[in-house]
Amino acid sequence: MRSGGTAPTRLRRARLHQDPYAPHRARLAVRGWLGATHPALYDTELVVSELVTNAVKHALKGPGRDWVRLSLDQEPSCVRLVVTDPGNPGSEPTCRPLPADWNDWLPRMRQPGGMGIATVVAICGGAWGTHLTEREERVVWCHVPIHAL
Repeated sequence: MRSGGTAPTRLRRARLHQDPYAPHRARLAVRGWLGATHPALYDTELVVSELVTNAVKHALKGPGRDWVRLSLDQEPSCVRLVVTDPGNPGSEPTCRPLPADWNDWLPRMRQPGGMGIATVVAICGGAWGTHLTEREERVVWCHVPIHAL
C-alpha cells in the first residue's frame, strides 16, 4: 500500500541486459506499459533513459552483474519508477544544479558527469531518492508527475 491507503493502478517489472542498448529497451518497455497517449509518457521515457544510462555506466561489472531491473507503478498523480542495478558502493548519484543561464549550458555539457540526475530532479520536482540494499544493489526511485493534457 502507498501513503493514503491507495494501491497503484498498475505494476510492471522488467529485467534488462545491461549493455549500451539497455536505455533504448527501457524506453520501449515504458512506452509499452503506459501506451502512446499517456500524458507522462515522454517525461517517463526521458527519466528511465537517464537512470538506465547511469546504471550501465556506473555499476560495477563482473560475472552475474550484467542486469538492470525496472519497476513502474502508475498512481493517480504520478508514475513511480524504480531502477535497480548491481551497484557500486563507491559511486552515488548526485544532482549538479542545472545552469540558470543559457550561455552556461554548453560549457557545462562538456564537463564529465553530465546532467542526468539534474534532469530527473527537474522533471520529477525533486521527488527522487537512492540507496544501496543489503546486497549493495543500487536503487534509484522517482515520481514522474502526471499532468492532464
